[in-house]
Formats: sequence, C-alpha cells, structure tokens
Amino acid sequence: MIAIRVASAVLAGVSLMTLAACGDDSEPAAPAATTATTPSATTVTADAAASAAPARNADTVTCEQAERAVKSFKNAILTLAQSGVTELSPVDAKAMLTDFADDLTKASEGAGPEMTAALKANIDAALTAAKDKDPGTALDSPETAKAGKELNALCKAAGVETTF
Repeated sequence: MIAIRVASAVLAGVSLMTLAACGDDSEPAAPAATTATTPSATTVTADAAASAAPARNADTVTCEQAERAVKSFKNAILTLAQSGVTELSPVDAKAMLTDFADDLTKASEGAGPEMTAALKANIDAALTAAKDKDPGTALDSPETAKAGKELNALCKAAGVETTF
C-alpha cells in the first residue's frame, strides 16, 4: 500500500518538477523611473511604476513558502525512491513528515488568522501521521484531504497555486 503511494508521490513530484522547470519564477523588473521637469509627469511615472509591481501580501508569501515545503517533501520521497527504496519505513516517514510540519510552521509566521488555521490543520495532519504506526495510511485520510483543499483554495485566492 505504501509502495503505491510512494510511486504516486514520485510521479507527482516528477510532474511538478517538470512544470516548475517550464516556468520563470523571476519577478519582472519595475520600469525605471524617468526624471521629469513637471510635478504631474513625475506623479504619473511613480504611479505607473507602483502599478507595475506585483501585489505581494502576507498570504502570497505564506503560500509560496508552503508550496516550497510541499516540493521539498515530495523531493525527499523522490530521492528515496530513486535510491531503490520500494517501501518507506515508518522511521523515514516520521522524519520526513516532521520536517514538513516544521517547514509549514515557519511558513505560517506572519500569516493571517484564516491562513494560519489552514496551515495548522495541515501541520496537525502531518504530525498525527508521523506518530502513527503506518504514517502513509494515516496521512491518507479525509481530514488531511480537507485540510489540503482548504489551504489550496486560500492560496489560489492569494494568487498562488499550491498542491496540498
């Protein structure tokens, strides 16, 4: 059962890495401000530069950090699978899930109350699964799926696609 989930996670990780390689994560540079002799021209230039910069609020940053945590978790699974591991040991699963929960905790710093609650639900799911005898089965629960969907929806509203 875990081998199937590991294979699915590996394929998902490979797919995400392929998609990530296609995109350009660099932010566009703001247009250079020009020196103008009239106050109205300076105001127009400053307004244009401000509107060209992408809006980056706390939820956007939080979601980007949470997505990096997911990618790191999936990369760890992928690395294990590439090393020939066919079944994830509970010890390895516990370590990976604990690291994942720690990364999500760091991502939640400075987040709004709704985002913090959604992250906490995912953190709790990861830590609960880490304590279980069969972490893979424990993580594959309706509560975990619901927590992931809620976080994905909040992040989508913030302009960030996440894959929880």
